[in-house]
Amino acid sequence: MTETIFPMYPPVDTLNLALNSREPLMTGDVITYRERESTLLAPWAMFSHQSQGRKTEEQDQSYRSPFQRDRDRVLHSSAYRRLSDKTQVFTGISDYHRTRLTHTIEVASIARTIGRSLQLNEDLVEALAHLHDIGHPPFGHAGEDVLAECMEDVGRFSHNHFCLILVEHLETRSSDYAGLNLTHEVLESQHTRIDKSQADRLLPLLETQVVEAADSITYDAHDTDDAVKLGLVSIEQLMELPIVRRCVSRIEAPLDQLTPRVFRKMIARELIDVQVSSVLSYIAPLLQAKNPKSAEAARRCGIVVGTSPELKAEKSELERFLYHEVYRHPDIMIFRSKVQEQLRTLYEGYTKRPELLPEKLQAKIDDWGIQRAAGYYLATMTDSYCNREYEQHFGGTSGG
Repeated sequence: MTETIFPMYPPVDTLNLALNSREPLMTGDVITYRERESTLLAPWAMFSHQSQGRKTEEQDQSYRSPFQRDRDRVLHSSAYRRLSDKTQVFTGISDYHRTRLTHTIEVASIARTIGRSLQLNEDLVEALAHLHDIGHPPFGHAGEDVLAECMEDVGRFSHNHFCLILVEHLETRSSDYAGLNLTHEVLESQHTRIDKSQADRLLPLLETQVVEAADSITYDAHDTDDAVKLGLVSIEQLMELPIVRRCVSRIEAPLDQLTPRVFRKMIARELIDVQVSSVLSYIAPLLQAKNPKSAEAARRCGIVVGTSPELKAEKSELERFLYHEVYRHPDIMIFRSKVQEQLRTLYEGYTKRPELLPEKLQAKIDDWGIQRAAGYYLATMTDSYCNREYEQHFGGTSGG
């Protein structure tokens, strides 16, 4: 494969020279985050010192940017740890599949690659990537759908909205404030994901858009990989899709010498590389042409981070295939029905027996009402904990 070079601003040699020649802004050899960002980031990036700050003001750390601190607060949160036992797509039929946590780590890796190539703020990209799925309930989209149904009368349920509930109300890290006290820009990223109409007036930060693009790239690749590994679809079925044929054409090794396992993994790798390369080759020239002079200007210049129109059409075809052949596969649907009935039983049980809620959620009933408190409690659960609660309090057979 021929490596594609994406010339950005300024050249790497210039960056290295500047980094080595500038005087650090603190004692010793440690360069401050302001110095590092001024050297490495393009004008269209979100610079940390331009952040609108936190609801509760905190003392700055010269060696660690506000967005680095946000990332670390997310990584150290209880909600983040629980992602390791939350369904992505395939729980219930195998222990090979990605979990919500491994999905999140893959998104962060891909998003950081794209953000670095476009000279965006990698610290902000990482914080957003690790945060983006933290509000998911147990059992994946099956869980979200049934909670939305149960909470119909109180505004439904959205994992993006619940992410804000977690980081602003339920997580605790200090007695000085509720939640994690994240920066305005990180919280705003969740608001823009909730209110898509905002895009008609002001696009999200480029860093936010990069995470959205990386999320799409990631699940296209790893859901394809998992589905083949689990025998839900075959390589032959996938080869009918233009994007998969494109990926196979890029594999330099003799195909007849590859084992099915290696072939599957190489297709997944190429699915990522094809999409990332398309994003960079499509967006980098647009940024250079429009050359927005600030993060705010970048939001107003009309650039939407994503793949080229040609590849976007091929991605859509792959995603339709995954929806019909994988996400609606009979084995998945059996599991989906089982866990949804379990969640309905738990939800109805908690609304009738609020004493079963933990003290922190009981204390919120006056503000939120029992329906929201019960739904939010369910949303915090891991798959395993949800099963145990069901068995302990309602005497049923678990869904996992």
